[in-house]
Amino acid sequence: MIPDEEMRTFFRLLQQGDEQAVIELRALNYEKRKNNTFSGYFDQEDAFVAAAKIATQKSGGVYCTVNVCNPQLLSRRANRATPYAELTTSDQDIIQRRYLPIDLDPERPAGTSSSNEQHEAAIERSREVYLFLTQQEWGSPISVDSGNGAHLLLPFDYPNNEHAKNLASNILKGLAKRFNDSQIKVDESVFNAARIMRLPGTMNRKGDHLPKYPHRLCRLLHVPAEYEVHTKQREQQEAA
Repeated sequence: MIPDEEMRTFFRLLQQGDEQAVIELRALNYEKRKNNTFSGYFDQEDAFVAAAKIATQKSGGVYCTVNVCNPQLLSRRANRATPYAELTTSDQDIIQRRYLPIDLDPERPAGTSSSNEQHEAAIERSREVYLFLTQQEWGSPISVDSGNGAHLLLPFDYPNNEHAKNLASNILKGLAKRFNDSQIKVDESVFNAARIMRLPGTMNRKGDHLPKYPHRLCRLLHVPAEYEVHTKQREQQEAA
């Protein structure tokens, strides 16, 4: 899939058929300036992709919200993104959980890209976690190559309340206990409702791009059949 298609597919997966659902796009250290956050709110796919393409050219970290935002957030920056954004999505701004992100990353020094061996080890570990989740009948996650490691977006249809927060935290702790080793770790901190995750179709740039530690594209690895219906419905609408 080309980068534009990756962005479009992921946007549709987040909206899940609700074309009025609002998603925040956020790029960190925009234009290589510390604390410069490039952010906007989108319910229009074309505008989202256009902003994401700008963001990935000027930032090594482009992310988006994965749970259901309060639709009023659109009025902050409606279908446009601006640098030095002062307000971004907080946990209180999420009205419904939709996914629980599972982030598997290789152990390495901060600010560096993973080696090919580290990268592949994280992808392989994500396959093991995926198999475990499906065997436990917890649902089929969306699989993402983050560029340095792997992400799984587990179906997690809960209201945004304390019970869901504790459940999400306990699931991540359980996965970490089962799958962590000296090389690959499950990030136990990504249980909060407003968590942002890296956007497929954008570049992951940490440190300098070196042959042994290259910058890579974040990309979708697997979309379960039950989610494909949302993307196919949109494609059929556009073709009509």
